Amino acid sequence: MVLKNMLIVSDLDGTLIGRNSHLSSTTRESFQKARRAGAICAIATGRSLRGAEEVLDSAFPLDYLIFSSGAGVLDWKSKTLLHKTALDSGQVRGLHDYLSSQGLDYTIQLETPDSHLFLHSPLKSGNLSFADRINHHKSYALPLNEAQLPLRASEFIVVDSNQHSSQVFEKIHSALSRDFNVVRATSPFDGASVWIEIFHLETSKALASDFLRRLHQKEIHETYALGNDYNDLQLLSWAGNSLVVGDAVPLLIEKYHAVKNHSQDAFVDALEIWMKKRKK
Repeated sequence: MVLKNMLIVSDLDGTLIGRNSHLSSTTRESFQKARRAGAICAIATGRSLRGAEEVLDSAFPLDYLIFSSGAGVLDWKSKTLLHKTALDSGQVRGLHDYLSSQGLDYTIQLETPDSHLFLHSPLKSGNLSFADRINHHKSYALPLNEAQLPLRASEFIVVDSNQHSSQVFEKIHSALSRDFNVVRATSPFDGASVWIEIFHLETSKALASDFLRRLHQKEIHETYALGNDYNDLQLLSWAGNSLVVGDAVPLLIEKYHAVKNHSQDAFVDALEIWMKKRKK
């Protein structure tokens, strides 16, 4: 089989689908084609399991789902949770105290597989992106009570929509990156606001993908990744063969070869490139 021994990991939002779109039949067929040719296929998303299931039906041709940016790894066929990581109670308290002291707007996502549920800091005027996120997921949201913080959490998400978002990210990264994995992402709601995601040091799309690589005893040169945003950088840096969509953020376009835009079935293009490379 042409793709035997390949582990393919693709991002979801902004890579396979847009903000108001669904997975195309062509992309679906390409995943099926890859698996039939011997590849192991995974999708790595920042979405919770519940959020991913909104766009991926149970029959989608997939081997694994990496969700909540690596806090959970699911066997897609059996729906068995194979791997999980979480922030403990001390880390939750410490992050809450630090972010509150900085006057930031944030949510605490509960431990996987329930990471669609979250607690949020008080709503303040001026941060419409934060309000939009809470309103969009209002059935899963509860106001934060600092006297009753969760014992474990999958991540904290800081939502910042001001013009100094990059400096806010750098400040948080500088303060916390020794003890946590601090990742920048772009809001899937407006495509502009900065999300700063804070995870356990052992939580990332890259580490979850490496869990699958070791599970299947693959070499790094047998790993392939496709992404589009800042939060895919660790995944793309990990894989032996990485591509980005044509409308990825400029930083990734500078570092990696770009295929078609996500709306033009980028995965189809990426798979063709990888297959040609394997045949050489």
